[in-house]
Amino acid sequence: MKNQFIFSIALFVIGSLIAGLLFSNSSKTTVVLLNNEKKQNAVVVSTNKGSSQLDKVGGYVDLKDKDSAISEVKTMTEEEIKRRFGKVLAASPKKPVSYMVYFKPKSEELTKESKEVLATAIEMMKKRTPCVVDLIGHTDTKGSNELNIKVSMKRAKLIESILKDRGIEVLSLNAKGYGEEDLQVKTADNVAEAKNRNVEIFIK
Repeated sequence: MKNQFIFSIALFVIGSLIAGLLFSNSSKTTVVLLNNEKKQNAVVVSTNKGSSQLDKVGGYVDLKDKDSAISEVKTMTEEEIKRRFGKVLAASPKKPVSYMVYFKPKSEELTKESKEVLATAIEMMKKRTPCVVDLIGHTDTKGSNELNIKVSMKRAKLIESILKDRGIEVLSLNAKGYGEEDLQVKTADNVAEAKNRNVEIFIK
């Protein structure tokens, strides 16, 4: 059996690499199952000596190398995970977050509520600087598809210009317009649907 680690949301801590931070004179590897906020969440850890499945959040095993046996499954609390692996977690890539802002009919003007959402998104960008931001514009199905692609792009570009004016530091800022594609609310053609007049803001 080849040495393999199959995982969904799991934290691998290599003791030999960060012994000074987490372990004292340790060369073991600890595999911990983290919460992926989904119903399906499990990890199978395998070595040449056998395999073990982690299917409960906080479950973990220790091992030394591909030819060593895996320890019995144990469980650590969220507090212990933060205490032992906090520095590793802090250095790990953060999950992408997204916000949705909406526009008034036949315009490039944000609704009042969406102005507040945009302000919240900007604050998140500041916290995650530097980050990658994607802006995806959409429209409802009123008007032709060609026109709606242009309108959706203008809306995405509007948000882009606001971010640039605010001086938000990003690694990459991309604006795209998809028109009537990928509707938030599925409708027939020529239907004015408020939730489809939007720009999705993805922060990575």
